[in-house]
Amino acid sequence: MIALHFNLQLVQFFADHRNPFLTRLFTVAGFFGTADFYFLVTILLYVVWDKRQAIRLSVLILLTMTLNEVLKMLIGNPRPFVREGTYLKKWAVSPADARSLAAEYSTPSGHAMGSSAFYSYLFAVFKNPLVRAILVLAIVIIGVSRPYLGVHYVEDVLIGWAIGLTLTLCAVRYAGRISSLWARCAYGWQIAIAAAASLLLCLVTVALHGGRIDGEVRDLAIFCGLLTGVLIARPLERRLVNFDPRSLGPGAKVLRYVLTVTMTVVVLFALKDAFRFLADGENALGCALDYIRYAASNVVAMFLGPLVFCRLKLAKRVS
Repeated sequence: MIALHFNLQLVQFFADHRNPFLTRLFTVAGFFGTADFYFLVTILLYVVWDKRQAIRLSVLILLTMTLNEVLKMLIGNPRPFVREGTYLKKWAVSPADARSLAAEYSTPSGHAMGSSAFYSYLFAVFKNPLVRAILVLAIVIIGVSRPYLGVHYVEDVLIGWAIGLTLTLCAVRYAGRISSLWARCAYGWQIAIAAAASLLLCLVTVALHGGRIDGEVRDLAIFCGLLTGVLIARPLERRLVNFDPRSLGPGAKVLRYVLTVTMTVVVLFALKDAFRFLADGENALGCALDYIRYAASNVVAMFLGPLVFCRLKLAKRVS
């Protein structure tokens, strides 16, 4: 662990100057910096607009969140007020959320790191000035929400922003080259590399935790599973389906989106119930099953979903 002496007084300043409106605003803003929201947006882009950009955005945000989990466990910096034992009083979150967050590390902020990568990539894709202004505002509000609510130091946010923006700059500049190099690997090797890298990362983080398997290790397994699912699904969809996301009208696009999200959620819950009898998420088998479950969910979202709505004539294939 790295001994960090961040400015607790600045977080206390936010806590001393809260008001009901800002607390509600920043609480809601937090949702727009979560993996659930990123999934909803990337799937929307995937089924109605541009598959390639959606895939690149998915890979970017999943790599970013995976790196965030690794850095948090490597640095091992507790959240504000945890050392003092006053976080239940100082954090503007529910007691249940507070207990969950208190068990996780603080540096860098996952919301700041993820949102800066996600929204800055969209900033590079969309040229509309109003859209760009909204994206910049989203990064700022999501980042500021973390110290305002008391769950992160300001330094956590600044570090998260710096890393997220750097990752996006690399993605925008080198995505084509990386994609070409990756495509040179045989499909089987791609899956093997993804699975081996995921296993290695999980083993490293378990070692960093002194052999413990807890919520952060489980989150890492989930992100790795989602990324593996993207890497499995994309070649299959391109080879066996290859639908045109811009085909047909608004009604068909809405149905495609609803169908894809519904199928994904059903698979996630069905596998959760099926795997519940084998293990929970707090041991090695539970983490492995989470990895499989979330990999399967993205295979459904990005391959089986398109296959189904092409069969239902809700999309046309690329000719």
